[in-house]
Amino acid sequence: MLRKVKRIKLGKQIYRRLMKRVLERDGWRCQRCGSLESLQVHHKIQRSQQGSDSLGNLVTLCARCLMEEHRQLSYSIQAAWAHHSLKIRSR
Repeated sequence: MLRKVKRIKLGKQIYRRLMKRVLERDGWRCQRCGSLESLQVHHKIQRSQQGSDSLGNLVTLCARCLMEEHRQLSYSIQAAWAHHSLKIRSR
């Protein structure tokens, strides 16, 4: 059985410095489309899925690419639910 790993919650100031390091590392550009606007730092593996706040798990994305990333995640969840509900209705 897997045990849940206790994660450390970073303070505001440390988290801001970490975000700045990611932005600097990524050249202040979205790593998907190259945009310089509306940049955000994104967890590749979400914290809720045991993703860490390490530099290797963080990437700079613009707001549009971040929404697309989350839309793909929500689409796969919606598709799974739609498939599940079709099975229930056909019974």
